[in-house]
Amino acid sequence: MADSAPASPLASMLAAVDLGSNSFHMVVAEEGSTGLRLLDRLREGVRLAEGLRADGSLDPGVQQRALACLARFGQRLQGIPPERVRVIGTNTLRDASAAQGFLQAVEQTLGYPVEIVSGREEARLVYLGVAHSLAVDADERRLVVDIGGGSTELVAGRGFLPAIMESLHFGCVASTRAHFPDGRILPMDLARLEKRVRVALEPVLGEYLAHGWEQVVGSSGTIKAIARILAENNQGPRITMGGLRWLRARVLRAGSVEALLQIKGMKNDRAAVFPGGLGILYALFEALQIKEMRFSDGALREGAIYELLGRIHQEDTRESSILNLQKRFHSHVGRNERVRHQAMEFFTHCAGAWKLSAWHGQCLAWAALTHDIGLDIAHSGFHKHGEYIWRNADIPGFSRREQGVVAALLRAQRKRLPSLPQLAGMGVIAEDTVAVQRLAVLLRLAILFHHGAEPLPFTPRLRSMGETITLLLPTDWQGRMPLLAADLEREQGLLDPDFSLQW
Repeated sequence: MADSAPASPLASMLAAVDLGSNSFHMVVAEEGSTGLRLLDRLREGVRLAEGLRADGSLDPGVQQRALACLARFGQRLQGIPPERVRVIGTNTLRDASAAQGFLQAVEQTLGYPVEIVSGREEARLVYLGVAHSLAVDADERRLVVDIGGGSTELVAGRGFLPAIMESLHFGCVASTRAHFPDGRILPMDLARLEKRVRVALEPVLGEYLAHGWEQVVGSSGTIKAIARILAENNQGPRITMGGLRWLRARVLRAGSVEALLQIKGMKNDRAAVFPGGLGILYALFEALQIKEMRFSDGALREGAIYELLGRIHQEDTRESSILNLQKRFHSHVGRNERVRHQAMEFFTHCAGAWKLSAWHGQCLAWAALTHDIGLDIAHSGFHKHGEYIWRNADIPGFSRREQGVVAALLRAQRKRLPSLPQLAGMGVIAEDTVAVQRLAVLLRLAILFHHGAEPLPFTPRLRSMGETITLLLPTDWQGRMPLLAADLEREQGLLDPDFSLQW
């Protein structure tokens, strides 16, 4: 059957906001019968990375500049369903460990939650956005370079599929601040930056060169600016090593950030961060032996839009990642599916009373499907090993918040139930601690009922009233399953004093 028409025009919209370290971007598109149609593309230079302090906080002035931009973005997003909008934070927000208040202000201003993604997840989304912006040959090998304000993403892949992903911890804003702090552009400072890039690339250089590519594509404002300047000075249309040598010499001749504005094609808002971006790209061309690069408008926000479209139409990258985790760590897939089913049965009976959202249910399902991955490392402390994997691995499709919640659930599946302060100590953000503790109870019970290799002969039910949980079980269950009865009695003690378990 064909899908029914959307209830309103906004129901067919999708949007992605990229909270970059240099610029904030927003893309709004409309989903139609022939695919996506771009409606709006907005960009504002915010230079968030300039406000990052050593203690992980953000300068108040930079915060206000960012929130003013997002207030304008928010007007365009009004009315678009929450499940059709993604707001993604990248390198500066990854490093801003003491900026929780700012993130809350961002969410209040936009009206949508923020996902902070890992460097490699950022790289994957950039590649996806670039691939969708090009006429893609499924067999064509491609190298994608994205120089942001705080990090540089480097991805080699084939067609729509990335194969090697790295996020290097330098970008145009941070590198300009570090190497040209007084605005002067000296040869030794530029050479020092280029050497730093080559050293950082050295451990993975062989892998990229072995992969190879037929096409090199650049995205982001730095590469767009370099391509424009080269073209306007008869050094284009593509970026080449010869063109970069010309531009490097021209920038050194200028000698200062202020004097860069004399270069034809240089824009005011780009000059302040241009030396760092140029040094990074020049070093990448040298180290990777790149002959020429073309520019693509596709980037992280476009990748997020296409990823979002896949989730809506049941093509969620996160599902593939769960399957890969199960395979890699030899999960008991059949039993884990029973645990997931049981956990979700429990969830439906208490989600309303406990104010748990559909997103909480997703996190519970992911935890149930992978709760045993730590066993592949060691049986002793396997819940801690599982937590470590979820917290530290690069898992495509997942935000850092999602990984943190699932990691905490895996840690909480054994021993005494963690208290709210203990969950906060595990890195669970304040607004998630109560929900995670309650989800952990459901996960523990679901695992307990499905310890064995065979399915249960009955279906457990539960009822919740505050922190009191009542299990609804057959009258003769204790005689039939004495081991389960013993497990439940032990669990009763492990949940106290936070929860009361009875049957």
